[in-house]
Amino acid sequence: MSIVKMKRLRLIGLRSEQDELLARLLHLGCVEVSETEQRLADPEWAALLSRETSGLGDAKAQANAMTAALEALQKYAPAKSGLFVKRSPISEREFLDPVPRRQAVETASRINKSVQTLAQIQSQENRAAAAKASLRPWVPLAFPLEKAETETVRLSCLTFPSATDLDKPRQALAQEAPLSELLFSSSDEELHYCLLLCHKEEYPQAMEALKPFSVSAAALKEFTGTAGENIAAIDAGLEQLQREREAAVQSIVELADWRERLQVTSDWANQELAKETVREQMLTDGTVVFLEGWVSTAKAQEGPSRAEQLVETLGQFTCAYELTDPEEEDTPPTQLENPGWMYGINMVTEMYSMPAYRGIDPNPLIFFWFVFFFGFMFADVAYGLIILAISLAVTKIYHPKKTMGKMFHLGIWLGISTAFCGFFVGGFFGNALEVIFENFVPGGTAAMPGWLTAFCNGIVVNPIGDPMTVLIIAIAIGCIHLIMGQCIHIYMGFRDGTGVDALLDVVPWWVLFAGIAVLALGGGWILLVIGVLGLICTQGRHGKSFFAKLGGGVKSLYDITSWLSDVLSYARLMALMLATSVIAMVFNTLGALPSNMVAKTILFVVVFLIGHVFNIAVNLIGTYVHAARLQYLEYFNKFYVGDGIPFTPLEYDTKYVDVIDNKEEI
Repeated sequence: MSIVKMKRLRLIGLRSEQDELLARLLHLGCVEVSETEQRLADPEWAALLSRETSGLGDAKAQANAMTAALEALQKYAPAKSGLFVKRSPISEREFLDPVPRRQAVETASRINKSVQTLAQIQSQENRAAAAKASLRPWVPLAFPLEKAETETVRLSCLTFPSATDLDKPRQALAQEAPLSELLFSSSDEELHYCLLLCHKEEYPQAMEALKPFSVSAAALKEFTGTAGENIAAIDAGLEQLQREREAAVQSIVELADWRERLQVTSDWANQELAKETVREQMLTDGTVVFLEGWVSTAKAQEGPSRAEQLVETLGQFTCAYELTDPEEEDTPPTQLENPGWMYGINMVTEMYSMPAYRGIDPNPLIFFWFVFFFGFMFADVAYGLIILAISLAVTKIYHPKKTMGKMFHLGIWLGISTAFCGFFVGGFFGNALEVIFENFVPGGTAAMPGWLTAFCNGIVVNPIGDPMTVLIIAIAIGCIHLIMGQCIHIYMGFRDGTGVDALLDVVPWWVLFAGIAVLALGGGWILLVIGVLGLICTQGRHGKSFFAKLGGGVKSLYDITSWLSDVLSYARLMALMLATSVIAMVFNTLGALPSNMVAKTILFVVVFLIGHVFNIAVNLIGTYVHAARLQYLEYFNKFYVGDGIPFTPLEYDTKYVDVIDNKEEI
């Protein structure tokens, strides 16, 4: 249970073996390749080697093509799927088999061509729809649109704002261009559509007369024939486009059986993309390649560690390499190594910050506290069993990875903790058992068995009946939590050679608070005075002068308010427990309000289901956030050193399948 030790890897190998080397590194999954910018900034390195050219662009295009094909299948031939992708195991040899991969790539190309065809059809349909919209207002006049003039008359399609009274432009034409006529075609919410017939010699005067009415010319020159004839032709074209669309969609649907193979190939394409990304970080002179990075020394589940497997693998290549411990100025990436049952708590730590490489792994130190705080605040047997069942089902059926996998793995423990704490406070859908007996069982609550009555009353405490006791328990637990954080601070001080400073940081505060406790219990002032003097003498010890040391010590007494705030923040444990219980009780009471038994039964079932789903959803988020907050703000600031860089090795990172490490040769 610690931060995994890292080794610096420097390797020079033959460029001809580069592809095989990257494939083996991907298989092992224990090497993170570093960026080469710092090396290239050195003129001596830049004179010898340059950045490796890679097929990163082609790899991205290939991965995007597979993704696009799968999205097209899901759109036009959707498969039943839930919230999670159900991952299936596949051997490494089958995963890398080039024959089905080539077929899948060809299939993806066919699907994407059909998608392109559909996009072209959509573009044509949009243009046709726009053309119909522009023609529709001119249908009533039934004149040839290509006819712009006769021997003596000019024809113009004009539009006026819908608010225009057309009698006024007609009057203006009668005065300025009497040899003209304005024919009305149609109107919509925005415009009037009119045809102007005007003698050619008067056309300039006619348009000048119409300017005050915000007249505009309609562009219809690309059409021949009447508007109605053009619309009929467009409709015929749209029908043909619809048939082409159906054919293109059908060609995609017919390839739906390739979905699983496309998913496997999509995962493969993403692994190739990862390899090409690493290739771009390597340096070469055309004959040799240089690679630098970090190697994890984490133990494998069985057999030699990954680092030992790496050494064995590199022996099969024509290369020179070295594995060295990090130097003082190095900042190695952080990888956490904990038992499998603690895997889910990584999610909580990563949401805050990975620990620094030379810091301490917080996971074993927060696992119990986080799980317990969550259960303490939720504290309901039924809610806990629901969370446990959902988390187990998702984990066993879908095998989610990364953050989602950690969340549901952690959810198993959170469900157990919630049910455990709920057992001692009498929570089962709040006070549902009491409400059910009181309203639906002959004899009411008096008919409840003695053991059930004892459970409902709270084996240890009932949060609604005795909230002050819950508050005292929460504060006491918080004090233990804070003291443990200080003990870890002392441990880290002795580990790093500053044990005396760590003791002086913490022990005077213990004496002070012990003195406050003694005084509160009716004891004397001596221990409190010793604590105050201890703080004054020790907390400013890093000051450069006597007065700076004294001032720093006196100033530290103000931190008593900060400690009081930290302790009181644990009152949220009681507040969230009470909130969960009260909301559940309110819904149970509302469901049992009607006096008619049939109506009461129906309403109770409906309100019970809706209310408790709501209660679980809302308090699930709030409880998780507050449990995390107590770790981040109250606990971590006593000892935690964050800002670590996550270890991101070249490894199989798949979405649809789990690649089985069957140790077959690649």
